[in-house]
Amino acid sequence: MLERWFTALIALLAILNPLGLLPLFADLTSGLNTASRRRLFNLSTFAGFATLLIFTLAGRWVMDNVFRIQLAEFKIAGGILLTVIGIKSIAFPGSEVKAGEVSDVMELGVVPLAVPLLVGPGSIVTGILILHRDGPLIALTTIVAAFAVTRVIFAASPLVHRVLGHLGALVLSRVLQIFIAAIGVSFLTSGIRELFHL
Repeated sequence: MLERWFTALIALLAILNPLGLLPLFADLTSGLNTASRRRLFNLSTFAGFATLLIFTLAGRWVMDNVFRIQLAEFKIAGGILLTVIGIKSIAFPGSEVKAGEVSDVMELGVVPLAVPLLVGPGSIVTGILILHRDGPLIALTTIVAAFAVTRVIFAASPLVHRVLGHLGALVLSRVLQIFIAAIGVSFLTSGIRELFHL
């Protein structure tokens, strides 16, 4: 059981990819004071945790019985959203939050930081698969552990920003935006293949 738990945790952390998002978080929050940055990290971590937990436990039922959508259609929608976010950040930079814009901080913490950058179609699908493969206990505890690790990593973003400098963090975050757009395209094409049985 312990081996299955660690396997599930590693899979979940890999798809959440908090280390990959760290330079992006540092760049987007460079204009915030310490209290606002901490509030943003807490909000994005909690929003991501709640979203993943709810969709892991009830995702398939909600998709099948409430919205009557297939997992492939969910992948397509998430893929389009990620692709648009990636392209917008690359082509139209300057989305950094400035200090004092509390409403923007709240919005940024939920969308796009928590959803879909942290919790997207891939992590939701992973959570659902862990639940069905390993049971609710392992699914619940690995989600809690994954977001505890994520929160610790996000807390280190100011240090990373100081080490890389503003220019280094900016370059790295733009490169990561290309990968985010590519991940979106991957979800989109995967959903299309599944939907049309290609």
